[in-house]
Amino acid sequence: MRKKRHTRSTESGGEIPLLAAPTAPTATSRYGAHLGAPLGAWASYGFAALPVYAVTSAHQHIEIVDLPALASGDTRGIGDIRGPGHPGRAYRLDGRFMASLADAHICHECMVHPLLLAHGHAQRVLILGGGDGGSAREALRHPGVTEVVVAELDAQVPATLLQYMPALPDGAFDDPRTTLVIGDARDLVDAALARGERFDAVVFDLTEADGDAASLHDAAFFAKVRTLLTPRGGIALQLGAPWFEGAQVRRMLDALRSVFRHVMPLTAYVPLYGTQWALAVASDALDAHDFAALASAALPPSLAALRHYSPSRHAALFDIPPELRGVLGVLAPSRESPR
Repeated sequence: MRKKRHTRSTESGGEIPLLAAPTAPTATSRYGAHLGAPLGAWASYGFAALPVYAVTSAHQHIEIVDLPALASGDTRGIGDIRGPGHPGRAYRLDGRFMASLADAHICHECMVHPLLLAHGHAQRVLILGGGDGGSAREALRHPGVTEVVVAELDAQVPATLLQYMPALPDGAFDDPRTTLVIGDARDLVDAALARGERFDAVVFDLTEADGDAASLHDAAFFAKVRTLLTPRGGIALQLGAPWFEGAQVRRMLDALRSVFRHVMPLTAYVPLYGTQWALAVASDALDAHDFAALASAALPPSLAALRHYSPSRHAALFDIPPELRGVLGVLAPSRESPR
């Protein structure tokens, strides 16, 4: 019997097709093919991967794979790691690993929760990119959030993820507070400004800044997004790998600091990316003291199930190690004179 073709509606009235059953894996060995990925201009890394599905959209090549390495904590055999809910499942865009079910929560939690908790009363959240639904899922954990707008360029991304990695959005696109808009983030920001809209938080959940998304990470675009923010609003974004992409990371931080009064970088190790990863939050109103206060604040019950971010780990996330302070432009903590 032919499988029913499902769709999800978007704000513009169009439909996102959900794909058919997975194609047969093409791997011929026990551990599958080796998939490499760039790590800056001078390094690369890779995983043994079992292919699940691949499609080329109008914008990019999308792959779904199962990664035995990220399923190593599972007690089952390699032959049992297949499945849309297994932690080893991951997706790639144009040959770069984007997220896996094992560790996608690390970046999503670090971008969303410090910013929304520091704000305290965020209601409207805009996510630029974010077609996998992970950032939307985290924003929706906050009961005070009344609307999450996801601006995704490629309709094929949510379509593919909903079919093959539904645990990543985890119902975020079915939540009535979520509006999925298919189109260029630049156009959405311009349209929102023309309508006089404002958001309490803007999360940049985009591909890396060295490709098509480069113009979404410069000072001119940051200034435009700043105009979208409410008085206590802020933004959060990924910067990249400070060890391997130092120039790119510093360039984005310089751009942020030219626009926002307060810019606070943080780092976390992301296994899928093969290295320490840098992120940042920026705001004119929220400063380091607002974020430092979170270390002594209890999480609300709605965030009890978080897997990475917690008040006990908050200070460590924002404590930039000395060897990275030059790249991230962070001054060493001052020492008080002995009394």
